[in-house]
Amino acid sequence: KTLQNVEELDALMGNYSLYVQEQVVPVYGSDDWGITPEFHTAKSGGVFNATTQLPYILYSNEVDDTRYSVWQSEYKKIYFANMAIEQAMSLNGPEEDKANLKAEGHFLRAYSMFQLAVAHTLYYTGQNGDELGLSLQTMTFEDSPARANLADTWAAIDADLQEALKITVPLKQDGRNRVWRATTASVNAFAARYYLYRGDLAMAKSYAEKALSEYNTLSDYNESLSFSQSTLSYDINGSTNPEKVTVQLPIGYDLRLSGAANFGTWFDKEGIYLARHMYSAFWWFVPSQELMDTYLIDLPGGDAQNDLRFRYYYAEDFSLRACSKDPAFRWPGVMVHYMESIDAGPSVAEMMLIKAEVEARNGDYTTAMKTIAPLRKARIDASVYTELTATSQDDAIKKVLEERRRELFMTMRWYDLKRYNANDYAADDVTVTRQFYDFNPASGSVMMDGGVKTFTLEPNSRHYAIPIPKTEIANAGGALQQNTY
Repeated sequence: KTLQNVEELDALMGNYSLYVQEQVVPVYGSDDWGITPEFHTAKSGGVFNATTQLPYILYSNEVDDTRYSVWQSEYKKIYFANMAIEQAMSLNGPEEDKANLKAEGHFLRAYSMFQLAVAHTLYYTGQNGDELGLSLQTMTFEDSPARANLADTWAAIDADLQEALKITVPLKQDGRNRVWRATTASVNAFAARYYLYRGDLAMAKSYAEKALSEYNTLSDYNESLSFSQSTLSYDINGSTNPEKVTVQLPIGYDLRLSGAANFGTWFDKEGIYLARHMYSAFWWFVPSQELMDTYLIDLPGGDAQNDLRFRYYYAEDFSLRACSKDPAFRWPGVMVHYMESIDAGPSVAEMMLIKAEVEARNGDYTTAMKTIAPLRKARIDASVYTELTATSQDDAIKKVLEERRRELFMTMRWYDLKRYNANDYAADDVTVTRQFYDFNPASGSVMMDGGVKTFTLEPNSRHYAIPIPKTEIANAGGALQQNTY
């Protein structure tokens, strides 16, 4: 489509439904996602689909995914970003508006390319630049789907980020934070996320501070969160020990984002720079036991319910809506926006955590604890809150990373595992292990006869580059190369 004036392009960039949704795939292989052998026997056909979910969860060499494709969803956004970059400066309208729209196109492309790189490529160390990167789609129609190398991929993302940083539109306009569009604050916040991933701690801290200097309001969960008036009730274990279970649902159950409902309420939520949400069409974000256990660490009172993130986001016995009730399979579900979405965009909390992490890694651990104090105060039940302290640099790093995991649950864990395992600090390395049956992704069958196996994701495994769906490879007619394992 050829546009004529800035109003048309502005309307296209403002069609936020095109951009806000991100896919759940990257969290599947992380240690935030729960799975045990019981998940298969808890539901007829199994809890997890053996063709569209288990290949990601259990590190298959190939996937055939038509529902969760990060590749497909992010390149759709890049198409519109390219349109803005190509056409903005030739449109009729004020020069400043045209420049900002072009910069916004670069921001959208940088953001989507970053999402794709974190999902589908190996971590770029600077020495592995010849490994497979991404398709560098810089034009609306003409580019080949062939993949560039890692070095060129990250150079392209960085170049787009530098253009995006030219945006002059402030976060707050007409008394409201413009979280559905690119602004000075959202671009600075994304830059902080980008540089932390790349291991440039000084730049990450600098951009986090820039974002915080423009906006640093946190939502205090003591005041803003509660339970919904809606509940789910089930009769369980009728043949052995009958019991009626009532599942308390968080207020987020009433704030569904699918189909653009409740977007206005979401946009006015305190503490976000950019409205993005991780979406799961299967309506169950499944927390691992390890993730849930982190809410007891450094927690006053020794009760996970004193961490308001756990109290209001983790719905106990959520599994009963889909799984066996006799015998009952009881497992929580994470709920932030209805059953299908979790906030994933850059936030004030994330910037505080980035700043604190850099301070801790640089040895300024007393300052790091002070930096995260406002966040913890806004997340811990006020009746038991006490400030967190650290005894050493290592202790501070450990505490900040644990706080980061509790705050940015699921949405940032794959990103974090890749960068932790790639840096020079061995104490934050993570090996992910899980127990499950073998499976055949081609036939969609789980093979229980062979017994339970151990699936392991070692630091810097080649499976940190998630396979591109076979449908995407086929549609490219041989031009798109799959990752090698």
